[in-house]
Amino acid sequence: MCAAVFAFYNINRDKKPFVSPVIETEQTPMMSVAVSSYVPYTIAKETLNNVAKITMVIPPGTEPHSFEPLPKTVIDIHQNEFFFYTSDRMEPWAKKMSNDAGLALDSNMPSADGDPHIWMDFNNASAMAQNMAMYVAQKYPQKEQELLKNVAGFQHELTMLDRLYGKMLAQCKTRDIYHIGHIAFKRMAQNYNFNFKPLVGATLDQEPSAKDMAEMIKQIKDNNVEYIFTEQAVNPALSQTIANETGAKILLLYSIEHITKEDFDKGVSYRQLMMANLQNLSEGLGCAEAN
Repeated sequence: MCAAVFAFYNINRDKKPFVSPVIETEQTPMMSVAVSSYVPYTIAKETLNNVAKITMVIPPGTEPHSFEPLPKTVIDIHQNEFFFYTSDRMEPWAKKMSNDAGLALDSNMPSADGDPHIWMDFNNASAMAQNMAMYVAQKYPQKEQELLKNVAGFQHELTMLDRLYGKMLAQCKTRDIYHIGHIAFKRMAQNYNFNFKPLVGATLDQEPSAKDMAEMIKQIKDNNVEYIFTEQAVNPALSQTIANETGAKILLLYSIEHITKEDFDKGVSYRQLMMANLQNLSEGLGCAEAN
């Protein structure tokens, strides 16, 4: 079952997702859309497929919480018909720099608990796509049917992801996730009944204290933890230090807000990153479906 499922979802990192070619004519011009960071970018790639040309403002590998835009960035944004960003809390610079012209995607979230990493809940990711489509359709009603079709396809993928997560993470040897990173995965852990133990708080700008490091190392040793998790934007020396102290192995989780230039150039999608998370969680937590 497991091998067939992952084969179907194809998490080959070297293969770009298929995008149908678009031929621009005078009757079907492509609108231009700017997005703040990789979260709205990957959702826009699904929602606005064949509808818009998408530009990401934050360069790959940049921390989205504390990004400092240049004056030229403001000019570049206003040359687009739309500017989408995740939320005021997640990207406070986006609302300020766009002079209230930016469109936040966090309206009417099915799962709202104060955690800014809303996209890590599949229902919220679906709502973000719906909000984006709604904003565009209000200005371009002739595009509504195409937008609805795109959203429906993305929502089907999200439903399948939710079912796979529920099935493959139902029976695991441990339900404790020791994460050498920040709280981005808290919402996902809660949805599938895991105890999430991050080393730092809301952003990766926070440096863990020596006390926090020592406490996590103690817990990992005391509980004979076999695997710890980290994320792309974390200094690998940090997780390696804890691994050396405890003998635990390291597995990677993708928060989607941080993306390397290599992954960006490959066009890695939301689905691919969340499937990679599922595979590593299944392995690291000793879940029955992973064997």
